Amino acid sequence: TLTVIPESVLQDRNADSLREGLRGIAGITLAAGEGGAPPGDSLYIRGFSARNDIMIDGVRDIAGYSRDTYNVEAVEVAKGPGSAVHGRGATGGSINLQLKTAKLEDFSSLGLRGGSESDYRVTTDLNRTLGNSTAIRLNLLTDDGEVAGRDEIENSKNALAVTLATGIGTGTRLSLSADYQEQDNIPDYGLPWVPNYSGRTDRTLGPELAPFEGQAPTVDFSNFYGNLQRDFEDVTATSVTATVEHDISASTTLRALVRGASLERESIVTAPRFEFVESADEVRTYGPGVVLSDEKTRDTEDSLAVLQLDLIGHYETGRIEHDIVTGIEVAREEFKRYQLVDIVDDNLDSTPAVNDLQNPNPNIAFTGQYARDGSRQKAEGDTLAAYLFDTITLNEQWQASAGLRWDRFETDYQHDYDDPTLRLSAVDEEISWSAALVFKPADNGSIYFGAGSSFSPSAEDLTASTRGNRADLDPEESLSFELGTKWELFDSKLFATAALFRTEKTNARTDDPFADNDRDDTLNGEQRVDGLELGAVGQISGQLSITAAYTYQDGEVTKAEGDDAVQVGTELARTPKHSYSVWGRYDFNERLSLALGTLYIGKRYNSADPGGREKAEDYQTVDLMASYQFNDFFGLQFNGSNLTDETYADQIGGGHFLPGEGRYYTVSANFSF
Repeated sequence: TLTVIPESVLQDRNADSLREGLRGIAGITLAAGEGGAPPGDSLYIRGFSARNDIMIDGVRDIAGYSRDTYNVEAVEVAKGPGSAVHGRGATGGSINLQLKTAKLEDFSSLGLRGGSESDYRVTTDLNRTLGNSTAIRLNLLTDDGEVAGRDEIENSKNALAVTLATGIGTGTRLSLSADYQEQDNIPDYGLPWVPNYSGRTDRTLGPELAPFEGQAPTVDFSNFYGNLQRDFEDVTATSVTATVEHDISASTTLRALVRGASLERESIVTAPRFEFVESADEVRTYGPGVVLSDEKTRDTEDSLAVLQLDLIGHYETGRIEHDIVTGIEVAREEFKRYQLVDIVDDNLDSTPAVNDLQNPNPNIAFTGQYARDGSRQKAEGDTLAAYLFDTITLNEQWQASAGLRWDRFETDYQHDYDDPTLRLSAVDEEISWSAALVFKPADNGSIYFGAGSSFSPSAEDLTASTRGNRADLDPEESLSFELGTKWELFDSKLFATAALFRTEKTNARTDDPFADNDRDDTLNGEQRVDGLELGAVGQISGQLSITAAYTYQDGEVTKAEGDDAVQVGTELARTPKHSYSVWGRYDFNERLSLALGTLYIGKRYNSADPGGREKAEDYQTVDLMASYQFNDFFGLQFNGSNLTDETYADQIGGGHFLPGEGRYYTVSANFSF
């Protein structure tokens, strides 16, 4: 199942970031940065994490950060295992950002926006031809503002992207692109969950928290539990890409892509956790105070060098047509993490231990100073892959496709800050496949059945776990099956889709009941998601267009061992059973347009452990857009987000959650030349 969000829809919905652009896609839920993952774009597709499955023009993007859409032409959401296409990961699906390219036309646009959160945004898109087959395109961004419904949070970014293309429309085409982005943010770890300690004898909740066990505390969702004297986030991302395409013949094209990219992050963020008092018999009682001493530091450098070489061809053998893509991929990823420590004093002394749950103070004095202590962690990952895909058109009614990819993924992880000899290494070789059969019973419709596999190594995100034996385990493996149909209805005014799917993780990591270490894992677990997806996109009339989607997901742990055995039969984390979105636009005339949309996400849990999970309630938001195009050169657009000012848990973490944005208004002025 492939869903494409074009630039026009991103603009209509005022979606400046990848997370905002994906909110209208049913079946996607957002996660909070935690457990070694930094804040940024962390999401779940069809019940499985896709944090490491975000691509840019078909190349895996590195590191965790918040991606802007100022230079994005379309966002492509592919659901179902995608290891045959992208390599490791992609159990539930993947995201691909299609960037803007230089075109053989002259145009310029300027966007100015102001909002109700003291925010502003300026974008520039300039394209110029430089001869008969050469063009250059420049995109600029500056953005600054607070976050609706969140006290103290402020984000700022500046970015530049330039693309030079030559040979456009000829047999040999070259594209060179570079982009640079810097962010200066106040990081947000949101609100703490009131822990679920039911069934535990070593931990309990005090009287102030006990009534809210396993859910969000009854506080103002705008509360900020960080420390402005200490918390910060600086991100710098750069990339350079060269792409060459050469038409060997009328039916065969050779394509080569080379990319180098890097991302640097330095941040300190306070994780909101409740204080506790430990009794003589080692029972912890948690109270309403929120500690400030659980700070998370990150000082990291990620880098990527990749080469993709593809041969793309369209061939005919008798009456049978073949569309073939074959190629290789070679990549080197590196990760470095430097240890940040308080060089003035121990952090527990530099910062008061507790903040007030109901009325937190964001400006409590901090007397410490963080700096590198000279130690670091380092990881390297090398990928070598070869792949072949063939789409076979048998006749007007039948089409078959198949794909095969071989991956060799080698990692080396020096995981101890002080001892570089302590290393974890792994070499995983896997073959991934995909296959599909399409039947067209009529010119306007098709029925298809598809299947595919994926694999997830222990070091999928480059760094293997140092707990137990996880670095020594084989990759987890998944299978997916999908039966669907697609139809163009009402004289092709409406495109309707429906799909039934099942995704099974057949050897999920679970507790090893026979190991000496209670954190050791084995691959005897199983997880499954069964679901239904319905979609409709259409220009119902000359004035009315609509986009609607519904997803049902039944995800559960079907097999687990050891301490995890209690999870069997429990739904998977961050997997709502029901979600839907609707967006309708009505053009009254060539100048005035109005759009209205809604998004519903059902209840979710942050864990599959029935005795230790917290619940996020369901929610529904309503958005509005109104635009007026005065002439070919100037237009105004008004957007209202979360008009009902719904309070809800948006990004779900294990110990905390990030509330969704509150009611928010913007006015944009768009100029075209």
